[in-house]
Amino acid sequence: MTSELDLLINELLAHYFEDGQWRTEAKESGVNNTTRFVYRASGTYVLRIYDNHTDMNKIVYETAVLQQLQRVKLSYQVPKPVATMKGASYAVAASGKVAVLFEYIEGERAELASLIHAEAVGRAMGELTEALAKVQVDMEAAYEPYYELYEVHPLVTRDKLDNWLEEMAEGPLYAEIRLLRDAIDRLLDDITSLCRLPVQLTHSDIVASNVLVASDRVTGILDFEFVTPDLRAMDAAVYMCELIRFYPEEGMELAQAFIAGYGQSVRLEDDEIDTLPQLILLRSMVLVIHFLGRCWDGIDAEQGIDRYIISFAQVTVWLEQHEEELLGLLRKQWEVS
Repeated sequence: MTSELDLLINELLAHYFEDGQWRTEAKESGVNNTTRFVYRASGTYVLRIYDNHTDMNKIVYETAVLQQLQRVKLSYQVPKPVATMKGASYAVAASGKVAVLFEYIEGERAELASLIHAEAVGRAMGELTEALAKVQVDMEAAYEPYYELYEVHPLVTRDKLDNWLEEMAEGPLYAEIRLLRDAIDRLLDDITSLCRLPVQLTHSDIVASNVLVASDRVTGILDFEFVTPDLRAMDAAVYMCELIRFYPEEGMELAQAFIAGYGQSVRLEDDEIDTLPQLILLRSMVLVIHFLGRCWDGIDAEQGIDRYIISFAQVTVWLEQHEEELLGLLRKQWEVS
């Protein structure tokens, strides 16, 4: 029996290929969208169906950035959108669901716990940071910077977030919620100083699952859905946050390998270095808000948000214990006095 999802996939692919000759397969992918690998005699493609939104402006912005990056000489590939038969950069189903088809990039997902991959991802991110600094898109950015907490998800307004935090403070995760509320208050107090840091176009979601590797070499960086002007150091903070969240015991060693690679192309300023622990915490904070919005939107089960709250608290504690060591590592990399 053909499922509703299969019917949707076939409807969307019909915008790209008129002969109906394809085979699709679900493989490992991110949590934000539905992804299918598409096999045809002419080659392999990747179809991404957007579950977070149906905002055409966001998709047009993303594909515009990717098209410009095709002209930049990188040591790896970035997704290349395939035009529909009518020349559009995306396809829209009758239900309103939106999808983009990309050319396939060879490689396996990077291993977050691998020192070799951590350094390789750092080098690749440094390259991308340099490249994105030169990209100019003649349209309004689709997403706000990370520190604009009340713009993370359209359903998570300031009042609704405050009310939710009050309700959660009476539950079993009251200690973790207290840490989250305190961090939000500190961030709001520090926004003026954050806005003085260097800003440029950033990927905003470089995690191991969005990086393809072959042995010790990065072959591709994927998923530019959230690309937007933001603090330059935010991409590095995102990746280091993932190291801390999933491998706290090895987090410092992995961070050192990542920074060694990243520092080959990017030189952070003193203020960026000093602020990186705060940006790492900001990433974890935004994950809570983003997935809370997905819960309220009916995309994810509401009980799933607990793991992001707990993870936020664990990152907070890790930083309290290791911040000085991390800052020492960062300063040594860029020889900051």
